[in-house]
Amino acid sequence: MSNEEGIVENLVTQFSSAWDCLRELVQNSIDAGSPQVDVWTEFERGDSHQGVIAIHIDDFGEGMDEHIIDNQLTTLFASAKENDLTKIGKFGIGFVSVFALKPKGVLLHTGRAGEFWEVFFHEDRSFSKTRLDYPVEGTQITLFLEGDYRKYKSCVRDVRSTLQHWCEHSETEISFEDRSPEEGTFPELESINAPFVVEGDCFTHVKHQGTEMVIAYTSSPHYGFYNRGLALAYSRHGEDLLFERAPRYRQIGFKIKSRYLEHTLSRETVMRDVNYEKAMALLDQAANNELLLSLLSEIETLVAQEQWVHRDAQRYMHLMSILQHEPPSVRLKCSQHKILRTLSGEPLSLEHAYQVWERDGRLLFSQEISSLTARLHTMGVPVIYGDAADFSGAFGAPLRLFDHYASTVIAPKLSSKIKGMLIQVGFGIEDAQSQMRRSLAAPDEAFLPVILHEQVSSEHAQLLASASELLSRIEAGYDHLTLCEMDAYVEESPLFVIARELSPFMARPPANLKHKKGMQVAVNREHPFFRELEVLMPRQPQMAAYMLAKNLLLRTDRLLERDLALMAQLRG
Repeated sequence: MSNEEGIVENLVTQFSSAWDCLRELVQNSIDAGSPQVDVWTEFERGDSHQGVIAIHIDDFGEGMDEHIIDNQLTTLFASAKENDLTKIGKFGIGFVSVFALKPKGVLLHTGRAGEFWEVFFHEDRSFSKTRLDYPVEGTQITLFLEGDYRKYKSCVRDVRSTLQHWCEHSETEISFEDRSPEEGTFPELESINAPFVVEGDCFTHVKHQGTEMVIAYTSSPHYGFYNRGLALAYSRHGEDLLFERAPRYRQIGFKIKSRYLEHTLSRETVMRDVNYEKAMALLDQAANNELLLSLLSEIETLVAQEQWVHRDAQRYMHLMSILQHEPPSVRLKCSQHKILRTLSGEPLSLEHAYQVWERDGRLLFSQEISSLTARLHTMGVPVIYGDAADFSGAFGAPLRLFDHYASTVIAPKLSSKIKGMLIQVGFGIEDAQSQMRRSLAAPDEAFLPVILHEQVSSEHAQLLASASELLSRIEAGYDHLTLCEMDAYVEESPLFVIARELSPFMARPPANLKHKKGMQVAVNREHPFFRELEVLMPRQPQMAAYMLAKNLLLRTDRLLERDLALMAQLRG
């Protein structure tokens, strides 16, 4: 085999499917400026079961004259398309690929500038050229295969599926027709062209000069690259096409067609070059901006609805989960969007939610409206729709988004402050993010039903008044201390419950409580530590008051650096 024959053989067999040659022929027709491409098949029966299978590709483009036939059609790698971004092909080898189907012959009719030609390629790839004395518009190519009708029907399926796979988004109209259908049926002209869309959530269509893309969130992403609508590569394996960008698009499917994109010589994938990077930069921009804004807009629309039914709640959590899986830098863009919803129907932004957390020392989440959540609403304490017990599950997405926002934006500042405070009092250092996460709670975990004691003994009154005085001297911000007991069985009943005003529902002491003034405290008389103070109180009343005050600061994780000042007040 000569060197030239070896090159031709490699080009013929380069594609994963022999039928991919149809993509090459359609591509050449589009490059020739044809307004449409008609592909049709027919079967001519022979004397036995065997017959002739004919596959036709007809276009109405600029056609070829003798010079083009001699110097481009029949000479490898001679192409006038190089560096022309209005053309798809670059290597001048598209026509050679027809021999991958092992045709018995290939007939070509074409004409240009008053010249009309017939070229017939034989099975051994030799060819004969004949001038025609009748006009030919564009170029018509016919492949002749040998086989029976069963093989013909298989060819029909392969032709149709190949055209649909590679040409469905062609900017040129492409049709297919089986002109030898099964007995009793009639030929049907089928349009191969399909809308340029991608399946998924928050479908977004973005256009730039020379580039168009469709993009959506999906759990089963597919990726398509096109030039003038013809597929250059299509896959669901991001690593094969996206390289280092693959993690960004694990929940995003897209199709992008751009004049900048080209396929490799083997036609197996898109060429990764400067033009690829230019197109991908536009795609990244669409994913990080237009698609994200579409997602946020749909979430905000849902949150703003006056009432929800079950499907609204399911849709909300689905969209929030999508947002939660976006890269950290993308998620931070949503901090001021009202994407959280309280059980009372009030929209909140992550930024506003953090202000609530900073004020109350916790943030409450629940899926169910109850007498407690209604009471909290009247107290000005929002309960956000979500599930505090399902941090990693479907209904934990709002918590995870807040956790990321707080830990990314606030925790770096808070961590050093907490670290310093804990070192001063000799406690172990706890990660600020862990502390925040523990403060995301369900209402019934944070708030307890209590019975407030309207009357207390003189000894208890003296203890509470002394502790309150000590706290007041160091400006701890507690206006009033009283006694209570739990109104129901509570596992690990707390020593203190706290609220801005005394009520039948009081909160467990939150870590990192930010209130500086106006907090009221009820002390659980049934707590074992208080029982110990009752024993100490008659002998050392000031020490009992100090221990009660210090425990309140410890359990709320506040003002720990003022312990020396508190002790000084005790000595005073």
